[in-house]
Amino acid sequence: MRALFTRLGRFVEARPGSILAATIVLVVLAVLGATQTHIVTTQEVFVNKDSDTYKNNQAYSAAFGGESLAVMITGTPQELTSPATLTKVKTLTDELSKDSDVRAIVSPLTILSAAAGQLPAGVTIDQPGVATSVIFGSDGKPTANFAALFPSDKELISITLNSGLSVDEQGKFSNRVQDDVAAVGLPSDTVVAGYPRLTYETTSTITRDLAVTGIVAVILMVIVLFVVFPVRRRLMALPVVLIGVLITFGITGALGVNLTLVTMAGLPVLLGLGMDFAIQFHNRYEEELARGDTPASGLIDALTHIGPAVGTAVLATILGFMTLSLSAVPAVRDFGSLLALGVAILFAAALIVLNALLYRFDKTPSESAEADADSAMATARPAHKRPRLDIGRYLASVSNVAIKLGPIVLIVSTLLALGGLYADHLVPVQTDIKKLIPADAPGLVAMTKVADATGSDTSVEFLVTADDVTSPSVFVWMVQFENQELASHPDIVSITSLPSVLGVKTIDASDTPAKLQAAAAQVPAPIMSGLVSSDKKSAAMTFKVKEMSISQLADLIDSIRAEANTPSGVTFAPAGTANMAASVVSAVTDRRLMIAIAGFAAVFIGLLIVYRSWRRALTPVVPIVLVTGWSSGVMWLLGMELNPLTAVMSALIVGIGTEFAVLLLERFWEELGRGLDPHAAMHNAVTRIGRAIAASGLTVMAGFAALLASSFPAIREFGVVTVIDVLLALVATIVVVPPLALYLIRRRGREQQVPTPTN
Repeated sequence: MRALFTRLGRFVEARPGSILAATIVLVVLAVLGATQTHIVTTQEVFVNKDSDTYKNNQAYSAAFGGESLAVMITGTPQELTSPATLTKVKTLTDELSKDSDVRAIVSPLTILSAAAGQLPAGVTIDQPGVATSVIFGSDGKPTANFAALFPSDKELISITLNSGLSVDEQGKFSNRVQDDVAAVGLPSDTVVAGYPRLTYETTSTITRDLAVTGIVAVILMVIVLFVVFPVRRRLMALPVVLIGVLITFGITGALGVNLTLVTMAGLPVLLGLGMDFAIQFHNRYEEELARGDTPASGLIDALTHIGPAVGTAVLATILGFMTLSLSAVPAVRDFGSLLALGVAILFAAALIVLNALLYRFDKTPSESAEADADSAMATARPAHKRPRLDIGRYLASVSNVAIKLGPIVLIVSTLLALGGLYADHLVPVQTDIKKLIPADAPGLVAMTKVADATGSDTSVEFLVTADDVTSPSVFVWMVQFENQELASHPDIVSITSLPSVLGVKTIDASDTPAKLQAAAAQVPAPIMSGLVSSDKKSAAMTFKVKEMSISQLADLIDSIRAEANTPSGVTFAPAGTANMAASVVSAVTDRRLMIAIAGFAAVFIGLLIVYRSWRRALTPVVPIVLVTGWSSGVMWLLGMELNPLTAVMSALIVGIGTEFAVLLLERFWEELGRGLDPHAAMHNAVTRIGRAIAASGLTVMAGFAALLASSFPAIREFGVVTVIDVLLALVATIVVVPPLALYLIRRRGREQQVPTPTN
């Protein structure tokens, strides 16, 4: 392995100019690839396309249309039903109905037009007070036919879009509705709400968030580098890392990997990891120059010594991230692919591009002498003139104490991990897209206003299929089933279906098929199209439910489905956005343990292949297992929720935390190979590489901390958890790894002599 990195060092030393020129070409290509990136914020990114949930939703959309928008007008009953308001509503609906993206529009006029034929001779709907008397009863409340369209001194217009529209198409239409509402003169407080508006605005917010978190991450890293990494050209790594991140997103964009609420968190993660790799190479290069090497020999020696360590750590990191491919959530799998690819590219950028830059600046004779002098001052100051902040020495002192208290440290850390793993199942799960985005997002505020007026913003659609869903047997079953569910589930506010629209709550002898068919024929076409498909093979049942957690909603949906007891030849399946969110709950939680175990096993096997020693392979894995338990305990103590982002923490801990331990242990084995006893070797290892590990850890934390600037609650919470977990991984590296490594060394020493380095 050392021979490989020696050859790479010679390659970089011989061709720094060519490397930098090739990098410029790659950057141009990456920019072109990045422009192909698509941002997706719909619930579908969390659901497998081959799952029943996705297929049922597609079938429902094909039969009854896609997402819908609600226009909500505020006013008194007289104002809402005045000829002036109804004229404006007619103008709006007539204009919108011309749009080819619209499937159906239901407004008070839809029902009023059907009622017009029952008015006395000479009386028309557009006369003052007539619409009011038709819509509202003597008690001032809307009659049964109009109750859904007039909740709480509000008037609703429902617009159903065609299925298959893109987020951009839905967003542009929602913008048009808002413009038309203003153009026809409806009140300024009229609300336009729905998922088409929400997802479109969220997409725009993601773009802004990426820019903000990226800038904050860079600023924090600059601060960290100035505080804990006192070497020449300490900021040189930043442009190299940014290039690596750009190339990563360029490749994923060209490959069609979508940017989602999950993958957008990859930017600061990759920035932090890229700085981590760069710091290791930069630190070792300066260390070799401080020993008296020329830039050429220093470059080759640095890559020879640190290359295998960082390469092994990168291998462990990639293996940890690749286990996310086991997730049942597509967006999480994309996140794992993005991180694995990005880590490989950033490692190559630090190894080749950064070292080419460092050498290019130092390779002339005059610059070489200056480099030696500057490096000696920055990296190897004499004992009587130590730097003010010598992190390596502080960390060595901590590890010495941990070694002395070895058994206690290992026992306490294990007990804390077990307690955290027990608390893991107590952490709640959140997958509702409305809870993962900014609470002040205009689209979400609008949806909340509609929910306040109607009593709930959560509706679960169910798809009923049969040879003829209007047949008496299906109709009777629907009536009985609705009565049963309303009686047994207080959380169900209402059910909308063909029977409920017809006002049929019980079936008696007078309800003959002919009578029911005649009643159905009186239902306005826009309303009927949302209840029964044109071929009569599909029917919609919409359950409006009270506000509840996503886990409770998942349980309720399961109960409704289990209690359906459909007649022969009839199927009943949940569909819609709310159901997709509920289905993701199990997808987020079911495979977490499997992913964690797979991550530990993958890293252990990978290290075992590299080291050919189970002790050396096991030592970096044990503390990360402990950190995984600690992390769950911290989330429970802080009252955090699992979401599609925080649920991937085990893989991130494995990927990032293992690296710190590997780097420390590689330096430990190197010091052992120089003939030092284990205690002295560990002391030197922590002292000499502690600064670089601390700087690496802090830059990774800075990358994650940048997520706190995000406007998305899910992203901010992910940032908090990851900052804590990286800190815990650093603690485990300094406190747990040294006593564990020395214990295994003593055990091995009883069987054979201390091994020499294999890399």
